[in-house]
Amino acid sequence: MSKTFQPILLSGMHRSGTSMVTKILKDFSLEIGHKLDDNNESLFFQRINIWMMSLMGSSWDNPQSFNSINDNIKDDIVYQLQKLIDSRANSLYFGWSSVIKNKSFSDIEKPWGWKDPRNVFTQNIWRQVFPDIKMVQIIRHPVDIAVSLMKRQKKEIKSDILRKKKSSNVIKALLSISHSNYNSSMILNSYNDCFKLIEIYFDEITRNPSSNSLLIKFEDILSNPEFEIGSLLDFCSIPYNPEQLSEIISTIDPTKGFSYKANVEYLDLEDQAKDLINKMGY
Repeated sequence: MSKTFQPILLSGMHRSGTSMVTKILKDFSLEIGHKLDDNNESLFFQRINIWMMSLMGSSWDNPQSFNSINDNIKDDIVYQLQKLIDSRANSLYFGWSSVIKNKSFSDIEKPWGWKDPRNVFTQNIWRQVFPDIKMVQIIRHPVDIAVSLMKRQKKEIKSDILRKKKSSNVIKALLSISHSNYNSSMILNSYNDCFKLIEIYFDEITRNPSSNSLLIKFEDILSNPEFEIGSLLDFCSIPYNPEQLSEIISTIDPTKGFSYKANVEYLDLEDQAKDLINKMGY
């Protein structure tokens, strides 16, 4: 009898190294879906997470916990999810050939899952759909996250302002579930804003401990990749050989750990975020 795999959810605060971890697992044959965005996020599950968070009046940069949601509403959301993942819409994950083959998430015979930082907040809903779900959650030094977020913000704001606005673009943004007319956050305008958001994500991660959850520091992967990646692959039940592991390790850049320290203008941020740094174990 073939083995059916439960999903592996990859999550963590944005800019924490989730993309790096996802790429590593993908290189070791983890199935993460056919239709992906630029961050290796499955559009199928990403859009479902966005929909779920919108029910709470929240978003990735203004998240709310589902822990206190009304049980009847939670049951109804789970019912809708079960119908949705069994519908033809799952071709966004499996590819269009699945419409003919009638593929199902209940009979995947290899390790699979999806990456989305929003999983931090929606994981307890997903546990109702996939009871034996595995969570891989990545944390990173908050100053590095904040610096990366602000750099991305400046880049996105510039792009948003320079992008030509036509009425058709606005209409598309209104009708789209996954994007607005602006890619930048309207909420993150300072390093302090970033630290507040990072703490919300970290609190939610630590609020939902589970024996089926693995918490990894981004910096540990960089400093001790053989052990950390080996442990990650074992947790995910993904087979590997030493040669393959060595090849992947050779692509890792250890200088990305605590990279903010190379720039004196960011050192003062350590004092600004000292309580959060201690809280996160740095």
